[in-house]
Amino acid sequence: MPEPIVNKSHVAPVWLTHDYVQQQLRVYFKDAKLQLTELQITPATANGENYASVMTRINVAYKDKDLAIHRATFLVKTTFADKDPAAHLLGPYGIYVREIDMYENVLPKLAAIVKQELGDPRKLFAATVNVDRERDSIIFEDMSLEKYFVADRIKQLDREHMQLVLEKFAEFHAASAVLNERHPGIFAENYDRCFFNDHTRGYKPVMQNMVKALIRSLEDDKEMYDRYADKLKGVVEHIMDYGERTMRPKKGDFVTLCHGDLWTTNMMFKNNAEGRPENVIFIDFQFSVYNSPAIDLQYLFSTSLQDDICDIEMVQFYHGKLVEALKKLKFKGDIPSLFDFQLQYQARAFYIIFSSFAFMPAMLYNGKEEFSIERGASDAEKDAVARVSLFKTDIMRRKIRKLLPIFDHKGLLDEM
Repeated sequence: MPEPIVNKSHVAPVWLTHDYVQQQLRVYFKDAKLQLTELQITPATANGENYASVMTRINVAYKDKDLAIHRATFLVKTTFADKDPAAHLLGPYGIYVREIDMYENVLPKLAAIVKQELGDPRKLFAATVNVDRERDSIIFEDMSLEKYFVADRIKQLDREHMQLVLEKFAEFHAASAVLNERHPGIFAENYDRCFFNDHTRGYKPVMQNMVKALIRSLEDDKEMYDRYADKLKGVVEHIMDYGERTMRPKKGDFVTLCHGDLWTTNMMFKNNAEGRPENVIFIDFQFSVYNSPAIDLQYLFSTSLQDDICDIEMVQFYHGKLVEALKKLKFKGDIPSLFDFQLQYQARAFYIIFSSFAFMPAMLYNGKEEFSIERGASDAEKDAVARVSLFKTDIMRRKIRKLLPIFDHKGLLDEM
C-alpha cells in the first residue's frame, strides 16, 4: 500500500488515510473494485487563514474496475469548532453543522432539479463526494481544476457577471421553493437563523462596534459628522431590533431557502474561450436560511455590485428569471408580481445597513493586517482603532460619502 505524500507544513486530519480516501471514492464512483494508487495531501488555504476549519487538497490516482488509470483532485473541508476563538459567538448560529446538512441533504437535490427539470446542464455547486458527520468533514470537487476562479472583491461585480449570478441565483431559489413544496418541513429545523434571528444575538458586539467605528472615522469630517453622527448612534442602539424585524416574513411574502452570505468570495466563475463568464457556482453555505430571497439580494448588491449599476434594475432582471424558473418547475404557490417583489425587496432595505457598515469595510480591506470576528467584537482600544482604520481607506471613504446620504433619504438612519 503506497504511503500518502503529506506537505509537512500543513497538519492534515489524522484520519485522512489511504484506506479512508479509497473507500469514499469507491462509494462516490460506485466502483467496489477501485484501487487508490497515489494520494498526495497539501493545504488548500494558508495557515491561520481560518481558525474554525481546515481546507485540504488531495491529489489522487486510481485504477477503476477496468484497470484504467485516472487522476483527480478533491477538497476536504474539516471543521474544528473547539479550536475557533469565536466559537462562543458562532456556535448558537448552528454554522458548524448547517453546511454539512446542505452538502449531504439539500444541494444534491437542488442540483438534480436544476439539471433535470430546468434543463440547465451548468453546475450550480461543487459536487459532494462524501459527508462525514462523525469527523465534521466534507469532501467535494476542486473546481479550480475546471478553471473556476474567484472574482476580485475590491473591484466587485460588473453588469455581465452580476446578471449571470442572478440567473443562477433565481434557479437556486426556485428549486429550493419547489423542494420545500415537495418535502414539507425540509427547512423547518436547521434553517431559522442567519445574522439576525430570534434565537441569538451573537453578532451584536461586532455590528455595534463597527458602526461606532464608522462614527469615529467621521470625526475629521465636520460636515459629515455633524449631519450623521447622532443618527448613527441611534443605529448602534437599535441595529439588532431592526435587523430582526427585517428577517420576519410578512403575510404573502415569497419565501425560500436563501444562501445567507453570498458575496464576491463565496462564488466562483468560469470563463469561455473569449474570456467572458459562462458559469458561476456558489460555495460556503454556513448561514443558509429559509426566508425572503430579498435578503440575499440586499446583501449581494450592497457588498458585491459595482456602484454605477442600479440595484432596482437588477431586481427586475432577477425577478424575470425567478418567475421563468418557478413556472417551468410548476410551482404551486403564489408567484409574486414584479411590483409585489419590489415591495418585498424594499421592506428589507435595513439589511444594507449592517452589510454596508458591519461587513463591507472588512470585505474591501486590502491591508496586511488580518481582520477577524474576534477583533470586531473586542472592547480593546487597539482593536477599536483597527476597526476605524477599515473606514479610512480610500474606497470606503468614497462609499461612505455616497451611501450615508442615500440611506438618510430612505429613512434608514431614523428611528423605525
